[in-house]
Amino acid sequence: MDLLNSLNVQELPEQQTRITDAISAALEENPDIRLGFDACCSCAKPLQLSDKVDICCKTCRRVWYCSRECQQKDACNYGRYKINNSCDEQEEQEGHSPVVCALLRICYIDDQVEGSLDPDAKKIPMSKKEREASKDRITSEYESYPATLTNILMEVSCFEFFLNRMKKQKVDRSIGRAPILAKTSLTIHIIGASEEAEFWGDYKLDHPSCRDVYSAYAEALTDLVAMYNGITTIHLIFIGPNCPVKNLTKRRSIQLDQGIKEKQGDARKSGSKKRKQNSNPTCEVVLQSYRSEYVESLTNIPKPDVCVFYNPGFTCPDYDWSQTLDKFVERDDATRIPFFATTNTEMEAISDLQFLYNGRYIDGLPATLREIDDALSDGDRSSVGHSEAAGNTFFGENPSSGTRVRQSGNMANDLFVKNRWVYGGIFGCGDGSNEEIKAQNISKPKSTTKSVSNSRSNPALL
Repeated sequence: MDLLNSLNVQELPEQQTRITDAISAALEENPDIRLGFDACCSCAKPLQLSDKVDICCKTCRRVWYCSRECQQKDACNYGRYKINNSCDEQEEQEGHSPVVCALLRICYIDDQVEGSLDPDAKKIPMSKKEREASKDRITSEYESYPATLTNILMEVSCFEFFLNRMKKQKVDRSIGRAPILAKTSLTIHIIGASEEAEFWGDYKLDHPSCRDVYSAYAEALTDLVAMYNGITTIHLIFIGPNCPVKNLTKRRSIQLDQGIKEKQGDARKSGSKKRKQNSNPTCEVVLQSYRSEYVESLTNIPKPDVCVFYNPGFTCPDYDWSQTLDKFVERDDATRIPFFATTNTEMEAISDLQFLYNGRYIDGLPATLREIDDALSDGDRSSVGHSEAAGNTFFGENPSSGTRVRQSGNMANDLFVKNRWVYGGIFGCGDGSNEEIKAQNISKPKSTTKSVSNSRSNPALL
């Protein structure tokens, strides 16, 4: 990421908020406190959020403390707050470091440019160059959704078998029929979508690279259509309770040598004249949205060939995914569905994979997780993670994620990039034994993951 390179940082510092004994006790008593927001980031004392009483970092304006002493503790061993022998080795790598402070200041700038700051918040003066750079970061986050979709489908081997049906021919030897394409349409379900993320309907920014969501997805899928030339139709179906209130259907036409064209109306209207056949390869992208829970929509939409989950939160206690996921394991081996999901942090991805593995939704864990003892479940399922079935799963850093860095909403020194981590595979067959799965604490592993692919350029980003 160019932004990190400019700060001479190799990896994004995701989890930097120090959890002391005092903070652990406060969180145990009240799990809803927000460190650095409504509670001191160093001692968890409740805040009034007043400059006359509390202390806010003047550089980034994103982290609050109850006193100057607590601010100094959080910046322990950094800059003017460096205190000899006052921090242990782990604390030296955490807290409000200059890098975290610089990234949080950029978060503030991006929120200001996007217009999502509190109306009473102080504005940071910025140059035209800084404003344009901020617009690039904001746009890249939105366009990371279609970019990730195409990159994963083209680069990850577990999708190859399913997509090869779109370009190879087969013969039905039982009836001696001439060779025909096994499949010409591809249906992708994007589950849990919302108009603030995957299906950004109201996103408007005065920036030349910001196009409408429909053309962005169609343009990103152009490389996929070129690779699998048997595809004539792609159904891209967005489903979720936070989709647009009115269900939408939009069409885009992909012509490989002429770019993306918006289709006006329905070409199947009665009385319409036959159009001249275009010799150039063409694929129609049909984008639809359904504002409902996934299971409720199944009777109205085509069955999926691929399922996609952007930041689903499988282990979040606020969501219950069991009913949806059970639909994907009620299949035989011949109709198993490939999927992928993204998360904002590495820990979320590991936790989600363990949830799916323990729940028998996938047959094994990716190779990059097999050596992490804390990520493997106990009991009779532990050996499955080393089976050949684990080759159907993958996990790594997403090269198509955007460049916008965001601040955690609960711990002020924690940072993330949307869709930065990706995992997936093929849903397992299940055995009807899915039970309530208790959340397990997983320690953060050492550097074990690799980027899914760095060989291809992002098809939707600048």
